[in-house]
Amino acid sequence: MRPRSGFSLVELLVVIGLMGILIGLTLPAVQQVREAAGRLSCLNNLKQVGLALHNYHTTHRQLPPLKVPRSSSDPNALLGWMALILPQMEQEALYRTSVVACQLDRDPSHDPPHVGFTTVVGTYVCPDDGRLSSALTDRFGVRAAYTSYIGIGGSVPPGALRVLAGTLGFSPGIRLSQITDGTSQTIMVGERPPPDTLQAGWWYPHYVGSGTDHHGPNNRLILGPIRLFSDDPCGVGKGTFGPGRTDNPCDRFHLWSLHPGGANFLFADGSAHFLSYSAEPLMYALGSRSGGEVVELP
Repeated sequence: MRPRSGFSLVELLVVIGLMGILIGLTLPAVQQVREAAGRLSCLNNLKQVGLALHNYHTTHRQLPPLKVPRSSSDPNALLGWMALILPQMEQEALYRTSVVACQLDRDPSHDPPHVGFTTVVGTYVCPDDGRLSSALTDRFGVRAAYTSYIGIGGSVPPGALRVLAGTLGFSPGIRLSQITDGTSQTIMVGERPPPDTLQAGWWYPHYVGSGTDHHGPNNRLILGPIRLFSDDPCGVGKGTFGPGRTDNPCDRFHLWSLHPGGANFLFADGSAHFLSYSAEPLMYALGSRSGGEVVELP
């Protein structure tokens, strides 16, 4: 009788052990590839936003919004800059619906008629944040669509007595020629994931927030120490750019991302770059459009 061919128990255990080692070596590499793909896809989102902003500027000779009376039902008085560039984002139908909605109801958080308030625009969402793939409902029962990005409204360097103006969030919007620090030296949009409390991150309305909801900032962020509502548990914000957590609502007051080590930024020249958290000391200078600072990017 011929002996059977096959693995002994020892050989089988060795093979299983080797497979375990190979899987253990492969998983981190797969994770790194996924992280790199998510970061690049997010960077591409910001490039598209930059192209839309520049096309808007070409058409209107300024960044959004246009000058209108504050009491107007004009979209430029009620909607945020992300809503105002919808035509340049190939979302013409949604923009036209929003224009009609403003004429019917001056509160852009009412849906209907403001369907944009609960409509997710994929380009405004970082692919690494699966939470934002659909509209979300906060603790007040308000259902809204959220964004991973926020405009840079300026900065308040340590010891400064006033805000050094930035690029987005002003009414009316500025001209690119007003960025005297140089468009390649000024950030226009950065990453800032909404907190799990959903206290910030609406993309559609031009709304800061007030009262007991402690909502915002949404469309723009002022970099630096910020005095919040007197009863807000976050107190005075610290820092401009550093690691954050979605379970910490106070992290909504500084720039950060779900990518390891840093975040993506859109510059005023339309380029987009990933900056590591070590660039935090440069944020005050990058956030102002005419502060006269000289910046050398890492």
